[in-house]
Amino acid sequence: MLYDVIVTRPFDKVFTYSSKNKELKVGQVVLVPFGKKIETGIIWNKNIEKPKHEIREITKIIERIILTNTTIEFIKWITNYTLAPVGSVLKLFLNNNEIVEFNLEKFSKDKLNSSVITLNQEQESAKLKIIQSINTSKKPILLEGVTGSGKTEVYFEIIEKFLKEKKQILIMVPEISLTPQLETRFKKRFGIDVLLWHSKITKKNRQKIWHQCFNGDQVIVIGARSSLFLPFSNLGLIVVDEEHDSSYKQEENIRYQARDLAIVRSKIENNFILLASATPSLESINNVKIKKYDHVFLSKQFSGTPLPEISLINLNKEKLEKDKWISRSINEEISKCLDNKEQALIFLNRRGYSPLTLCNSCGFRYECEQCSSWMVMHQNKKVFICHQCGNIKKVTLICPKCEEKDSIKFIGPGVERVAEELTLVFHDAKISIMSSDNVNTPNKIKKFIDDINNKEIDIIVATQIMAKGYDFPNLSLVGIVDADAGLFGGDPRAIEKTFNLLQQVGGRAGRGKKLGKVLLQTYFPEQPIIKSIQLREREKFIERALEERKNFNITPFGFMTAIIISSHTKALASKSASQLVQLSINNENIKVLGPVEAPIALLRGQFRFRILIKGNNRKKINKLTKKIVRDAKLPASVKLIIDVDPYSFM
Repeated sequence: MLYDVIVTRPFDKVFTYSSKNKELKVGQVVLVPFGKKIETGIIWNKNIEKPKHEIREITKIIERIILTNTTIEFIKWITNYTLAPVGSVLKLFLNNNEIVEFNLEKFSKDKLNSSVITLNQEQESAKLKIIQSINTSKKPILLEGVTGSGKTEVYFEIIEKFLKEKKQILIMVPEISLTPQLETRFKKRFGIDVLLWHSKITKKNRQKIWHQCFNGDQVIVIGARSSLFLPFSNLGLIVVDEEHDSSYKQEENIRYQARDLAIVRSKIENNFILLASATPSLESINNVKIKKYDHVFLSKQFSGTPLPEISLINLNKEKLEKDKWISRSINEEISKCLDNKEQALIFLNRRGYSPLTLCNSCGFRYECEQCSSWMVMHQNKKVFICHQCGNIKKVTLICPKCEEKDSIKFIGPGVERVAEELTLVFHDAKISIMSSDNVNTPNKIKKFIDDINNKEIDIIVATQIMAKGYDFPNLSLVGIVDADAGLFGGDPRAIEKTFNLLQQVGGRAGRGKKLGKVLLQTYFPEQPIIKSIQLREREKFIERALEERKNFNITPFGFMTAIIISSHTKALASKSASQLVQLSINNENIKVLGPVEAPIALLRGQFRFRILIKGNNRKKINKLTKKIVRDAKLPASVKLIIDVDPYSFM
């Protein structure tokens, strides 16, 4: 019998194979010869007409593993929406390391042993509203609550309902840094282990989790983006925690938004989805406004403590000392904090020691040879690192251009430089840095969290890794070094990201019984976003931001697709991009902007140009995009990336 097979390779077509075995079902996982290799694939169609070319035989049938009709429907939806090759989409769901036969009998199952939790009145009301929505409207629910309001306990109550129904649970988090604390809270609340799914887990654990999900075992998975593609066969609930976070957007290979795909999966499979955030995305807020989502709001901190006071430090008046980055006001508040045996967080969303290094004599700047970006000095490792491609150079104080000694000057601060400054002021304080450079595995994250909880750290210097959902009762002060970072530039989401980030960071203070304090250093104290954060006028900010997006006809009121063309030569990249634009002329109600050089015009040795397609109809934009990409017939040396609903405009 003949079968059409989709293989897990970047092709948007089927390949025909034969099988002498019993009739195979659509969705059956198979291994097939593909070139000189054996590839994983699934049966896509059967009983097809015999092609003219030679037909090879299916190598192996993975007997137990058949993808469900809903999974295949989900694969088709992702393919049609993202315009990614169907084989690449299939690879999100299947991996050779995970589909091998696997014996699960040796793994014991814990019994549910929930502890009794008393919700406050507002939390109890939120729980009842969510249960009512589950039983009636089946819409996605946005659970919004101020930082420290106890959203996690509310959705734990909903999880318990599904656990009692013997359903599988998926809790999605934007980054693995959140998993250790959430895992600990889950164990304490329910008395059972959860399964963690992210890029750092072992091959054996990946196999175990994959097969437990496929078998329908009652599992609770806490995972990053890729957990959405696990083969759950009895999924009852998806929780998307910190739903606003841009980390849910996949920026490599297939470009997708995991939060949005989670909503699609819940609709296709008819299960329930809950989105949680203190700072919901504008897209989700708009979906509440147009009644696509139900909405539940927690307005008070669970502890009963008022929200932290937010004060602005006007750096135009309170001048910083030369080569210093922390104001006198913040240092005074840190001193009070330390006297009271409390902890402080100093926030700067900039890794390393210094973002720019130049020669005082000739003006030479350390720039990456593979990217149009400056090398960042990392003092702890004594190297320059390109944060775009990872290129590394050893630090030297002799200028490589003019060979002048001791002429190298470091411009601007990163977290390492801020920590160095704090060490000079607070000699006896225990100061630690939390960034993706040093706290980058689950074990390191867990140790860092334990050190904070055990009061072995007095002052935390952190990047945005600290802004996401952490709860430290003894942390009473947050100082934000550069509140203005992110307010300017060409990214249409920059203002929203900045507002959310600063609000989330500020929310780390005063989560216990002690009143917290937040200090923002700024050169623009009258800037509307800064004032909105200080006065906690989130509603005004949302209204203004949505109005601006409506005027520019961008998400959630319009649709965008970016096409990024790259090549080893600038001329070829430019010519290919222009060719694509020429093919898109005379399309009604669709604007094609560009081509223009990308802000990072050179990335990993490739010259890059961008095209932006805008319109009011996603199907029409996708149809046009497919047509111009198909008709362009670009050289093999030109790489083309389609980014539907772009987040990054670099």
